[in-house]
Amino acid sequence: MSHLSILPTVITDLELLEETLLSEQYQVQRPGLIKAFGQDIHPAELVATDLSGLQMGWRRNGDGSLSLMVDLGQTKDSAGYQVRLQKILRNYALRSALRSKAGVTFNPSVSSTDQFGAKRVMC
Repeated sequence: MSHLSILPTVITDLELLEETLLSEQYQVQRPGLIKAFGQDIHPAELVATDLSGLQMGWRRNGDGSLSLMVDLGQTKDSAGYQVRLQKILRNYALRSALRSKAGVTFNPSVSSTDQFGAKRVMC
């Protein structure tokens, strides 16, 4: 049996979240519906689905932040959600920091070669 868990996050920028999820190879729907146990379907401002079919959704809170909606029972590996979410949050924070820096734009396909010939890539 499973149920929908709603967890607060520090995420506030829906467009940046979508960009982050797309860079992590998630399929994104805006707005979307997240399926929970049985026939339960919940509306979300954004729904991300990974290659295995696992879904995560986000809804807006009154304070402007976004809460994560996830059915932890979708998989026997609920710890896998922690790993996925940590990676998403790190990537989101990096993109947010780069955007907030005056004059810096983020292009996920930028690469360069340093003085020793090592390839440097921003993802």
